[in-house]
Formats: sequence, C-alpha cells, structure tokens
Amino acid sequence: MEGLKNMMEDNVEHTLNQLLPTMPNVCSCDDCKLDMATYALNRLQPKYARTAKGIVMHRFDTASSQVEAEILTAVVSAITIIGSHPHHPPLNTANAEQASSDNDSAPSEQVPADSNTAE
Repeated sequence: MEGLKNMMEDNVEHTLNQLLPTMPNVCSCDDCKLDMATYALNRLQPKYARTAKGIVMHRFDTASSQVEAEILTAVVSAITIIGSHPHHPPLNTANAEQASSDNDSAPSEQVPADSNTAE
C-alpha cells in the first residue's frame, strides 16, 4: 500500500551497511544483502508507520538498547547464515573454478532467506 512503511527495513539496512564492510569474507552483493535483510526482518517485529509523526515515534521506540540489540542479533544471524550459504556460486576465481569442476556433484543444502525456522 502506498504510504505504508515497515520502519524496521531502514534499521536492518542501516545495520547491514555498517557491518558488512567489516566482514570482507562475506559476500555483500545485492542478492545476498536482500537475502540477509529478508532473513533478519522475518525475525523482527514489524514497526509500520504512515505519517511523519509515526516515523518519529518509531525512531524514539527503536532508540532503546533492547531494540538495538534485537536488530543487531537478527542481522548478525542473517550475515552468518546467508554468508555461509549464498544462493549463488562463489564469486572469487579460485572457488569459481572449483565450483565449475564440481557441477556433477549434488548441490549443497541452502537455507532460504525467508524461512522462519528457529536457530
């Protein structure tokens, strides 16, 4: 719906953008970032707003250390899970050559980003 926004999306995106540059061994392509955001958002309570006042109230609500810790925990979990099971072949050339020679083997099990399973 137009004018309706889950404000947690902004919080998760901000946290991902802060953490991923500190983790050079984790893929941060757009697909992986979207998978990570999806994974984290499915584990956080949504906070919807549709007015400027609602947005300000959300920022006030998420300023608590408890909410910040919940967001950080969900994002770190998403980075860990999606980073170790990206939905694409490895992007560096050494791993890409290995992956192409392994095409005849069974595909590895991947965790869907939108799953709601508990860790």
